[in-house]
Amino acid sequence: MVRTQHEFAGVDTVYLAVAGAVLAIVWLAFAFAAIRYRAGRHGAAKPTKDHNVLEIGIATVIAIVVAGLVTVTFTANASETENHDAIRFRVDVLAYKWGWQFTYPSVPGVVDRTTATAPPILHVPANQTVEITLRTQDVTHAFWVPAVKYKQDAWTGATRRFRLVFPPGEHLSGHCAQYCGLRHSDMVFTVSAMGPARFRAWSARARRQTP
Repeated sequence: MVRTQHEFAGVDTVYLAVAGAVLAIVWLAFAFAAIRYRAGRHGAAKPTKDHNVLEIGIATVIAIVVAGLVTVTFTANASETENHDAIRFRVDVLAYKWGWQFTYPSVPGVVDRTTATAPPILHVPANQTVEITLRTQDVTHAFWVPAVKYKQDAWTGATRRFRLVFPPGEHLSGHCAQYCGLRHSDMVFTVSAMGPARFRAWSARARRQTP
């Protein structure tokens, strides 16, 4: 399983490097133009002329850089999406205005759902492959967990399936990342990613509490 946060951390590094290089080039070009083409003491600024070869060269470099960024981005996305590790746990996620519902096929009857007083908790095993099935009950929403640097849209009439590995943590934040109406900000949840012993204890306790 490709860990999303690690995969896209590499993409972040590439983008930051390119952004830094572009910033340095722009400032150097600005300084050069300000000095080279400044107005003289007794005259107007020196005239400029077209440099077709230079302009074509710059356009070519830009096209190569853009193509490289697109390749890096789509390669990382494909690595994150197309994984074939054994699925350790499954979660069905239903988004609706304005909350979440989490059900677990391997723990029948257990439902974590938004209430009037508290957001729901998504229970998952840490460092294990979790397959998530995502649907929306009404408008477009988006499942987003910043800790794993992953966002997936929930489109009306569509079912999305993807796999994630969650780092250990009891209070990993989750949000709807697609504006969906007046109470969009209420669509939050917490991820509880537990180690093996704690996850087995939670599963056993949840089964006992199920009617």
